[in-house]
Amino acid sequence: MNLLIRLFWILLSRRKEPQCGAFDTLRVCSRVYPNDLDLNMHVNNGRFLTFADLGRVDWFFRSGAWGVARKKGFIPVIGDVNARFIRQLKAFDRFYVETRLLGWDDKWAFLEHKILDKNDRVAGLIVVRGMFWSKKHGGLKPVDLIEATGNAKSEELLESPALPEWVEKWRETLDSLSATARKEKEIQRSLEDR
Repeated sequence: MNLLIRLFWILLSRRKEPQCGAFDTLRVCSRVYPNDLDLNMHVNNGRFLTFADLGRVDWFFRSGAWGVARKKGFIPVIGDVNARFIRQLKAFDRFYVETRLLGWDDKWAFLEHKILDKNDRVAGLIVVRGMFWSKKHGGLKPVDLIEATGNAKSEELLESPALPEWVEKWRETLDSLSATARKEKEIQRSLEDR
């Protein structure tokens, strides 16, 4: 069963669910199919990332982020992923994806996806740094998106909670890598212009 069929199933089965709050933890259920397996006959690492997509799309729709962003002409993009693979999943195992918003900075939102086995043991932990983006406007600030969904009933909810320490260090490292890449690109351009 490919991702699109799974996504369709999630969207159809949850279409009547009420809008969730920005910080609610959402849970979707699925099953491992033979095309999810690698040569070791367990779920391959890339599929764990695909499973996280299921939870993220559910969160986008249920939080109202998708509707707000699409009306404004923005699409979701993932900038970075940090994944930890802990326990194997095998063919036809039932699994769950729990998704929650950890927080945000001025540009990026950080979402956590826990892939749980049928006994609620963590099989994989994936944290993504993403945004809604448009060619015309650039990135949509996460705080503006949350405010537009109506999920922020008070000013407190428009302030990001502190990111976990390791996520904050990861964010700093990614920002440093991006700055280095931009400098290298500028140097390359100046050399080409000579």
